[in-house]
Amino acid sequence: MLKKYPFYTVSLIVLAIVQQFVVSKLVIFGATPDILAVFIAFTSVMLGQRTGTNYGFAAGLFLGFLSGNIGLSALVGTVEGFLAGYYHVPEESYATTVKKRRMFYFASATALVAGNLLFALLINPMAVPLYFRIPSLLVIGTLSSMVLTVLMYQLVLKKLQKD
Repeated sequence: MLKKYPFYTVSLIVLAIVQQFVVSKLVIFGATPDILAVFIAFTSVMLGQRTGTNYGFAAGLFLGFLSGNIGLSALVGTVEGFLAGYYHVPEESYATTVKKRRMFYFASATALVAGNLLFALLINPMAVPLYFRIPSLLVIGTLSSMVLTVLMYQLVLKKLQKD
């Protein structure tokens, strides 16, 4: 179990850099996919709520240093990790891979909705009205991130979940 923490930490740093310098350029009606929230959800499901909350805070803090929104990013990451941790599947459980996958998808959706809602309510760089900002971030941001969630799970995370 302790062998996984360095891997998750390095993954967090790499994904935060990719989020800030690559994924953030994929803007659709003011919303961008959030691969870091997917990582936080996966960490919370695999390692538990407390660890997921800590990784969410660290991810938000690191992304905040890169983007300039340190406090807001740290808050959003912490909330995402905390909420996704409710879907934790203990390592010693007899959960099937279907249940683990379902919990990961629920955790991702919960983290994405909460994170996008917090961002929509607390940041407004282009003076977009609230009645447009909230639906666009919630619907477009969450759906685009869920597409990435399915792709990331099928390509990478499924293999990590079996370890």
